[in-house]
Amino acid sequence: MRLNLQIVMGRSLATLLLLSATLQIALAGNQYCYPRGNTNEFQLSLEFTEDRIIPKTDADPVPEEGLNCKWKILTDHLGNAVVVLTGFDTEAHVKQQRWTRSVDSAEQHQLMRYELHSKASDSTCSSPSTSEPKPVELEMLRVLQLTKGSYLTVSFWLNRRSSANIPGLQIRLMEPGFCGRSMTNFESNCYTTGSVRRNLTAELAAMSADSGVMRLASFNSSAALQNFVKESQRTRVGSGLSTRIKEPLNLAQRLRIGLFYEHRTKKVFYLNCGAEGCKMAEFEDADKLNHTVQSTNSSVYCGSLRAVNLTIDGEVLGLVSFTDCSEQLPALISFPDAARNRCGDSSQPVLNWMLAAAQPAAEEEQTSPSPERMRLIMVQFVAAGLILLLFLSTLTLIFMKQLQCLQREAAASPKTVPSPVEKGGGPEGACQSDAQKPLVHSAP
Repeated sequence: MRLNLQIVMGRSLATLLLLSATLQIALAGNQYCYPRGNTNEFQLSLEFTEDRIIPKTDADPVPEEGLNCKWKILTDHLGNAVVVLTGFDTEAHVKQQRWTRSVDSAEQHQLMRYELHSKASDSTCSSPSTSEPKPVELEMLRVLQLTKGSYLTVSFWLNRRSSANIPGLQIRLMEPGFCGRSMTNFESNCYTTGSVRRNLTAELAAMSADSGVMRLASFNSSAALQNFVKESQRTRVGSGLSTRIKEPLNLAQRLRIGLFYEHRTKKVFYLNCGAEGCKMAEFEDADKLNHTVQSTNSSVYCGSLRAVNLTIDGEVLGLVSFTDCSEQLPALISFPDAARNRCGDSSQPVLNWMLAAAQPAAEEEQTSPSPERMRLIMVQFVAAGLILLLFLSTLTLIFMKQLQCLQREAAASPKTVPSPVEKGGGPEGACQSDAQKPLVHSAP
């Protein structure tokens, strides 16, 4: 009886999960551009957490006059919200396969474009209004913090003769406590991965474009980092009727994060962002952090994270690699799951700290010779020693020859005879050979 009850409960839970997944898929609305279309308006709401604006349906041909559509996305029923804009391949969406076509320069102007019309708020910071329409690109990632009354406009025009694969626009409304199916919610923040490889400076500049809502994912301790890695690999969150299906984050490749290693002090630092802004702080337990450091000539190394299986039971752990900051890597990005008074430039504190860390290293290099300079000095010292040793050896050899010559002269004379030196000659006279001596002696 008890076994049958467990089986029934298991089947019921599986059915609920299937219905939940189906419901989540149904909460995605598709907005197409139809012939002779006017401005289409629709509201963002938690009932439809994901909307896709698609240039055209696959079945309808492009009319002679082309397609010219506009959309207005309102947020009146939301209050403050966080919205993520991404591009997606419309051909892959229709045919369930990804493929690309070349787009020549004449077709570049046909990209879909969006504009943000932001309304200022005293209590919550908002992303600034766009000064001009922005193109919707395939690998774009924009995180916007919208206040009540803000709205988006999207425009699109397609020529009949164009065969370009125009990227569509995906608009995802973040759910507090959940974010979205393809993201991870951890400590009231949403985490997602970028698709563009950049160095540190370029990545920080790209994040600053959205009024500081996006930031490099950062952790203050090894425990927090490992807890995030475990949470990111879950496929279900919640319990009972509130169970939600999600996709695990892809941590198989290294992703840039907001951890940094200072070579001079051998310490790890992280980007600490709070109500008063962002600043660099020392990592709490760097000795427990599972990490590696690549040896370079830099004063600061930038951290990247990937998941590895290091335990016998297959538990997934995070490995942080500190490498050169100029390396091109995709980023692990974080932003709040709900609109808050959190705006500001997170890139400047990082750049200022790196500049300050480089100055003591430069001064230390000036006061203490580098390893290369020390090796050069040692080579010069050894060469000078060898030259001095050779010179002393030569002098010693000459002296020994002269000494042996004098000893032979003294042994050949049976009685004491004044030496040539005593007669006024030099040492060279004492060791003259018979051939060098004069044959005729002058009379006294």
